[in-house]
Amino acid sequence: MKTLSDRLNNIQFTSRSTVWFLLFIAAFTYVLFFWQRGFYWDEFPWAWIYYRLGPAMLTKTFTTSRPFWGMIYQLTMPVIGPNPWIWQLLAIVLRWVTAALLWKILRALYPEHPKPALWASLFFLVYPGMGQQFIALMYSHFYIVLAALLFSIYLAILAVQNEKRRGVYFAISYLLAAVNLITMEYFYFIEFGLLIIFHQLLPGSFKNRLKMTIFYFLPYLVIFIAVTVWRAFFFEFQNASYPFVLLDTLRADLFAGILYFLNQVLVSFWRTVFETWLLPFLTIGATGFGPLTLSLMLVLLFSSILFTGVYLFTFKAGDAQSANFTRQAGWVGLVFWGLSGGSVWMIGNVPQFNFSLDRFMLPFMLGSSILLACLIALIRNPRTQMIIVALLVGFAGSRHFQLEEIYRSDWLTQQELFMQMSARIPGLKKGTIILVNDLPMTYYSDNSLTGPLNWIYSPPGEMNVMLYFASIRVGKTLPSVEPGQAHELYYIGPTFYGSTDTILVADFEPPGCFRVIDPEVEADNKLLPPAVRDVARVSNQSVILFEKQNQLPGQFYRGAELLDWCGYFAQAELARQKKDWEEVTRIAELAFALSDTPNDPVERFVYVEGYAHTGNWKKAVELSKASFKVSRNFVGPMLCVLWDRIDRETEVTPEQIAAVKETHVEFACEP
Repeated sequence: MKTLSDRLNNIQFTSRSTVWFLLFIAAFTYVLFFWQRGFYWDEFPWAWIYYRLGPAMLTKTFTTSRPFWGMIYQLTMPVIGPNPWIWQLLAIVLRWVTAALLWKILRALYPEHPKPALWASLFFLVYPGMGQQFIALMYSHFYIVLAALLFSIYLAILAVQNEKRRGVYFAISYLLAAVNLITMEYFYFIEFGLLIIFHQLLPGSFKNRLKMTIFYFLPYLVIFIAVTVWRAFFFEFQNASYPFVLLDTLRADLFAGILYFLNQVLVSFWRTVFETWLLPFLTIGATGFGPLTLSLMLVLLFSSILFTGVYLFTFKAGDAQSANFTRQAGWVGLVFWGLSGGSVWMIGNVPQFNFSLDRFMLPFMLGSSILLACLIALIRNPRTQMIIVALLVGFAGSRHFQLEEIYRSDWLTQQELFMQMSARIPGLKKGTIILVNDLPMTYYSDNSLTGPLNWIYSPPGEMNVMLYFASIRVGKTLPSVEPGQAHELYYIGPTFYGSTDTILVADFEPPGCFRVIDPEVEADNKLLPPAVRDVARVSNQSVILFEKQNQLPGQFYRGAELLDWCGYFAQAELARQKKDWEEVTRIAELAFALSDTPNDPVERFVYVEGYAHTGNWKKAVELSKASFKVSRNFVGPMLCVLWDRIDRETEVTPEQIAAVKETHVEFACEP
């Protein structure tokens, strides 16, 4: 029979090798293409605010949400800098650290069950339900708080087990518990999980264990009450973002509120414990990837399954009857899971798989991973256990690969957006409001893209421009687009001041080019999204300044001039606005020499005008007819307006008269 010393030596050896294996799986799952990912969602505005408006403004940004969490940003952001790839690596390291801490916790609690502890740690590491791992700047700070919570739990366990260092371990554990509670709400109630941990660890009768459990937990309860009192009575912005929907429902109708709560619990349990692991298997064939990307995903999938299976097969650490692990750890997992839901259900939410509500999966990861390991531990055949774990880990990795591809695509799309925009728009007047279509990106909103927009067009310390999706802002955030109305918006820290006199309407629908809407020609452009077409008439191109104000941030965008079709199109449009027709035709020769072609018939219009103004009427008519063939009903009316303008602005010559007449007949223009 093994002595306690032998068991502890075995734990030390197993822990060391397993921690490194967890790092290997973390790298295999998340590291690929990390240098091609960037800033997303709220973190892009936060980065702009910190690095361009200053640390004090970022402090103000967090004052209405999580002020103490914002203090962590003040420590990390000057060290890491505005480099997305470093944040990506940091998020991976911190995800690994939290998984390693879970491994340490389970090994300290159940030293005779290393295999289920490893399974739970692996599940936690690759948990497929939370799809925001690659929003790295933001979730690095989530993981810092989660690591504080897990390390606090681990030290509490060590304090109970080690009488000599009990005071030191508990003191540090209290401090880390306070960090978790005071910084954010996601893991708020998980502190109470220590009750069941203490009860399982302590020896003696039930009554004695209960007494000592309360004694050990009392300092944590005092910290919890103190922070809760601060949040309830002194932090005036507690419900600024999330009202207590569950409490309001219970007050309105107790019975209906109880049913509502039970439904939340059941849906959350199915979704976070079971469905989240089924999803990678169900979506493996619905990637939409090309052959090369799909092949790479399959290689990674099978490699991950193989590596995990081999490690599990060679994992020689002794293990008692694994069903015993379920009897003990199952309660811990269930309690952790239930406590995790407190912060989510309180605000009327349940975890979902779509962005951005998949963030509510995060607090459930801990309990769900332990519960899944407990279920697999009930299987008697070790080989079956190994196969199931390897398959779950491998397919979870494939799910993250699919999501990572979307993140990289979004980053490339916003890069194209701002590179084309900066080529078309060298500068903008202060107070400009840009109205655009719903841009084809998952992990950005108009709010988040306003950050990089100001990074490009506003000097340090100022917020001069605003980006709005016309479909969701006009009539709401922007009450009206009628001229002469001042517009003011508090933007999570700074305040934007603008006017409806300085609205610029644009459209960006890749593979089509970024276009500033020409209100005269496109007021009734049926090829535009309806929300953009409705505001096309108010587009004021005079807000565009011809002198370049700021350079594209080098860490986000390539500095080289765009030499593709859309790059030339942007330059030609700018030259058209300057009435530099010779430059327009010079660019036209370069653009049409490419193997690329227009993706929107309107992209030829600038060259039609250029050739017309330089007397090449044959080419102008030829390009007009090419656009007309795309959609006679939709493009024809716009060509009529365009040629009316050409007729009005060009010198009258026999060639001009003939060209105008030909186009009016061809496009059935009204006289």
